[in-house]
Amino acid sequence: MSPEDYVRVLVVSPSTPVWGAQIVLLDLADALRDSDVELTLGSVASSPFAVEWKRRGHAFLEVDIPSRGGLRRSGTEARPRPFEFLQLGGDVARQTIAVRQVARDFDVVFSSALRSHLSVAFAGRLARVPIVLDLVDMVRPGVGQRVLRTAARLATLTIANSRATAAALGSAGPVTVIHPGIDLDRFVPGPTNDDLRAELARGRPGPLVGVAGRLDVRKGVQVLVEAMTLLRGDVASAQLVVVGEAGTGPQEFADRLRADAERVLGDRVNFVGRRADMPEIMRALDVLVVASRSEPFGLTALEAHASRTPVVGTDAGGLPEFVEHEVTGLLVPPFEPEPLARAIERIFVESDLTKAMVDEAERRANPARGVATQREGIARALRAVAMGDPVG
Repeated sequence: MSPEDYVRVLVVSPSTPVWGAQIVLLDLADALRDSDVELTLGSVASSPFAVEWKRRGHAFLEVDIPSRGGLRRSGTEARPRPFEFLQLGGDVARQTIAVRQVARDFDVVFSSALRSHLSVAFAGRLARVPIVLDLVDMVRPGVGQRVLRTAARLATLTIANSRATAAALGSAGPVTVIHPGIDLDRFVPGPTNDDLRAELARGRPGPLVGVAGRLDVRKGVQVLVEAMTLLRGDVASAQLVVVGEAGTGPQEFADRLRADAERVLGDRVNFVGRRADMPEIMRALDVLVVASRSEPFGLTALEAHASRTPVVGTDAGGLPEFVEHEVTGLLVPPFEPEPLARAIERIFVESDLTKAMVDEAERRANPARGVATQREGIARALRAVAMGDPVG
């Protein structure tokens, strides 16, 4: 293959931890290693994401991308003060300059984080290089949504991970929806590891309910804790396993959540932190709960589907795009403990329905929901943008 056949993509990322969206990009770079699409990460060298990227042997370009805050003060719903808005504007300008200086060496510039979208879009226009935005967050109406739409109008394409996240764009700019995929070689049905289940349940008998993800208020773990106190009959003794850590959310909330949960549930709750053995954990659970107020997609639910683990989720955000109520899982209104408790009970009481749902969920997950499908969709979009072709 000649050098001119390659599509050179600069992935721009501010300093960030390694969470779901970053893992997707790391795995994408792995999958494309020997293809005609080459990803180079442009970031500060000390970023945890950059460290992992380089550890996997992928191309890296140090770009001095100033870190900037969001449009709400950390850990609150409050807007920044006027002088903080001025500082944000300065940060966007510095990010724009930094990206513009290197953008012309690439065929496409890919903004991987909400906080870099506007500056990357400006830089692409200035450098006359196609820009792709990666939209994996729910952006509510207000200043943040207006900023996102401005960036989308300047960009060549936005790739959204669900129709729910894409809705924030309105009619601003071209958009394509590519659902996340999972590793169908790892998330598979199989026997339960009895030792692992005993660890998760702290040796207690009875049902095992799990939730996985960042510990922040929007994920609704606090609502699930309350729902656990409302369970009845044989399900009333169920154990709750919480997999995750604070991540980008405030540590104070995570600490308070743990203290409140242990006060209310005692030894019926087990916070196990972030884990690398999620496929085995998924097979050890009796039900996986996604309690978020509005999940952008809900990858853990898809992992549960492939593992034949029943799912209870909320009927908001991207989750209903693949969790069909009473067909592949149960859906309830977000942040309402009583309906959530009743749905969890149904998983154990209505065994015929539960079996039918896990059968259909597994069937739909294989192979259409595999990560290979997502990777090829993203690679195809990047090639089209680089060639000036329509994406569809």
